Amino acid sequence: MAFSEQVIDQVQQASDIVDVVSSYVPLKRAGRNYKALCPFHHEKTPSFMVNPDKQIFHCFGCGVGGDVFSFVMKHEQMGFPEALRHLADRARICLPEASDTTPEARSLNERLYQIYALASEFYHTRLTNPALGEQARSYLAKRSFDLEAVKTFQLGFAPPEWRALLQMLTKKGFRDEELLRSGLIVRSVQGEAYDLFRNRIIFPIMNAQGKLIAFGGRVLGDETPKYLNSPETSIFKKRKELYALHLAKRFISAPGAIRRVLITEGYLDCIRLYMSGFQNVVASLGTSLTEEHVRNLKRYADEAIVIFDPDPAGEQASLRSLDLFLEEGMAVKVLSLPQGIDPDDFVRARGPEAMKPLIEESQDFFDFKLRVLLARYNRSDSLGLLKVTGEFLDSISKIKNAVLVDRYLKRLSANLGVEETSLRSELKKLKQKQTSLRFTKPAGSQVGQTSDKEGPFENILLSLLLNEPMHLTVFQEMFPHFVFSSEKANKVLHLLGQMAHEEALSRHSASKLLNRVRDPELKNYVSNLLVREWGSARDRDRAFHDCMERLRKGERSEQLKALRHQISQAEKTGDEKLVLQYVREYQGLLGKG
Repeated sequence: MAFSEQVIDQVQQASDIVDVVSSYVPLKRAGRNYKALCPFHHEKTPSFMVNPDKQIFHCFGCGVGGDVFSFVMKHEQMGFPEALRHLADRARICLPEASDTTPEARSLNERLYQIYALASEFYHTRLTNPALGEQARSYLAKRSFDLEAVKTFQLGFAPPEWRALLQMLTKKGFRDEELLRSGLIVRSVQGEAYDLFRNRIIFPIMNAQGKLIAFGGRVLGDETPKYLNSPETSIFKKRKELYALHLAKRFISAPGAIRRVLITEGYLDCIRLYMSGFQNVVASLGTSLTEEHVRNLKRYADEAIVIFDPDPAGEQASLRSLDLFLEEGMAVKVLSLPQGIDPDDFVRARGPEAMKPLIEESQDFFDFKLRVLLARYNRSDSLGLLKVTGEFLDSISKIKNAVLVDRYLKRLSANLGVEETSLRSELKKLKQKQTSLRFTKPAGSQVGQTSDKEGPFENILLSLLLNEPMHLTVFQEMFPHFVFSSEKANKVLHLLGQMAHEEALSRHSASKLLNRVRDPELKNYVSNLLVREWGSARDRDRAFHDCMERLRKGERSEQLKALRHQISQAEKTGDEKLVLQYVREYQGLLGKG
């Protein structure tokens, strides 16, 4: 949902960063700033700083920084819209409805949330009822799931009756159209409405913020399918949601934690691991992992360990998921259990202590994929060797870290007995083919615009422009077409220019700039530049003057170089008049030095 910049600014102005951060972390005054132990990484000496004047925070230990929205997003593991609502509620600001959602759609969504909340209560009550839930509780007891697990995951039971939920919701005043849109009530070919879930253990599915959005159900009899999910609705998209993420996220990214997530296939596997002390676990709702799943997990974790069932289907699911993690730049490993034993069975039979070493010894993606491919293909056979190298290079091409690429190519060469140079050549061809399919060089691109390596000088200049916006006017007048060598610096400069065009320079603020930066890496970069101390205004002005002088000399040097080339070309063509003109311009430029 999109909110206007005016609304965002209003919430930000009402949310003093010192007040907000101090509600999570004890702050101590340190001169003009406040310091604390960083809540985002383990440390013994405070390196986390909050600047009340600029309304920003920055950790000099882990490099994380930003504005008040960034802090809440990072600490609460929220997206920007959720953080905005959270701070608006805290400041008692009533947000206008977002323009990209119609009132009808918002009304329907609210009704769906109400339907799911009432249905969850209905199912949970049936499970805990001494008579009505006896069969379901007996099943859970046989699987060694106790009352604590039932309460933690709000498990329920859908009775065998065809219209039990329908009758309850109808009495609550919900219309047939709303109930059918929820997916919990379906209609037969004859037009009769009835409950989707019957005689099933119910697993409520929450989104990352803990709001109930769907159900999964496991049948107690012999009916099929064994597992059934409620259908997708306007509040539930299966390819985006992960079971138990609302519980696991606090343990995945807790201060001092490894930032690791365990991923299982099924609800019961996930619950078993969670209740056995592995609380950084989620499940994939019985479907293949998607790009959206991985991007969602990347907000909380640096490493994923996939624990799919040890059968051909689980093995194939693991292989498919590996490339998704590699493409998103997230470390991934695979935990292989003994054949025929799923995570629930393993922990029940051998105990949590037996699972710990398996997690720590999980196979790197390379080792797992090599084992699987060598079991499928004969590397002594030419076709088999090409199959193995082709599938491996396809995965390696998705890795963005050059060090890891180098490491895996060396290992692949050693394991297959293939020259490393040959593998590098094939990888290069593959990347060129992939690039040709998706990349077209933009016309008029300038040299130096694609580098992401910021030089010290450029960082100093950009820091001065950020800390003293009045310098921006002078800079733009002197160098209207200036281009940094760093893409990140150019993005920030462009954003500064936009703000200068939209509003008076006197209204600029560090926090207002930061809340227009959505990319976390770019936000950390900007906050690092903003926290630089420049002393007095005189010191800032002197530093800015030095930067302008350096740029002026650099520009003059480029102009002289261009004129020398023009003189040379004019001499080659014998145009004495043009040579004389360029020489005069060259001498005049030298005189200005």
